[in-house]
Amino acid sequence: MRVLFSKGLVFISKPRCGSTSIRKHLWPYISKKHGDFAVDVAGQVKNFHPHDTAPYVKAKLAELYPHHPKLKFFMTTRHPADMLWSYYRFFQPDSDSNYNYQPTWDENSKMDFEHWIQFGSVGMDPAWQELAPSWISTDNLSPLSLEAHVFDRAGNNHINRLFRLENTEQLNRWLSRQMDDRRFPALAEAIQTRSLKALSRARKNQKQLPHVNQSEGAEKTEKDKKPLVLSENSLRAIRKMFPMESKMYNI
Repeated sequence: MRVLFSKGLVFISKPRCGSTSIRKHLWPYISKKHGDFAVDVAGQVKNFHPHDTAPYVKAKLAELYPHHPKLKFFMTTRHPADMLWSYYRFFQPDSDSNYNYQPTWDENSKMDFEHWIQFGSVGMDPAWQELAPSWISTDNLSPLSLEAHVFDRAGNNHINRLFRLENTEQLNRWLSRQMDDRRFPALAEAIQTRSLKALSRARKNQKQLPHVNQSEGAEKTEKDKKPLVLSENSLRAIRKMFPMESKMYNI
């Protein structure tokens, strides 16, 4: 998550949707003089978490910074199947939906990907869930949905601009205007490629968004490969838990 009072922007970081790359890219624009702050790990900034939802952040900023300027909230989303696969690969749920950051995680009882989609669950901070739509449930994967991060219980949308990770050029153009930086480079190349030339340019030019996908480094086995086509049961579960994104991506 990034709060840039200096630019009038708040970046809401949705898990496994390119947020690490964007957070790293926005770092040079943070102005301590204006009270800007970054949240990359839990406990780094009191009252905030890297993946706080928009309703929570807006309410907490209003409470802590009652005189803050009007802020634009933006975030990126991604095809639900790709997002879920990335989450699954990175956090490796076991048969009881425990994850590798939890002390109860059993690395010897890894859950199958499609079984996890249909029967798995993820937790949600009570402060986030209190503000989220009532149908968001910790009994399934709906806390990972767009609705859980964008809408409050009354159905109000707290995001001003939403960008698909698959179309980063649109994000690039918008950010270049918000940052008043016409040299802002194309984000797409950094996210979608990992060429040596792109990495070299990133080192020379801080304004280029680095490609950061922490799940890529995990060891893959034949069993870990993402299914080319999901079963109808999995698609049905995705449509139920991710209704807005399912419409966006025509699932």
